[in-house]
Amino acid sequence: MFGVGGQEIVIIGLLFLVIFGPSKLPQMARDVGRFVSEARRSIDEFKDELTAAEVERDDKKNGKRSTRDQDEDKPDDSDEDGYDL
Repeated sequence: MFGVGGQEIVIIGLLFLVIFGPSKLPQMARDVGRFVSEARRSIDEFKDELTAAEVERDDKKNGKRSTRDQDEDKPDDSDEDGYDL
């Protein structure tokens, strides 16, 4: 993990304990966990957007229409009340 072994992690943990005290460590751990979770979520969303843009670009390059365009052209299988036929 980034070239940091077990002993280094223990030393870093002890330093945090001495600097911030035992009362602040749980809140700091929760805040770090929330930050990591939000960062992962943002990265996943960004990857999904890039993938979708790449697929759309490839479809245009190959002369295919995107699935979104195809969905708009589909006839509606419901009657005027909105019920499926």
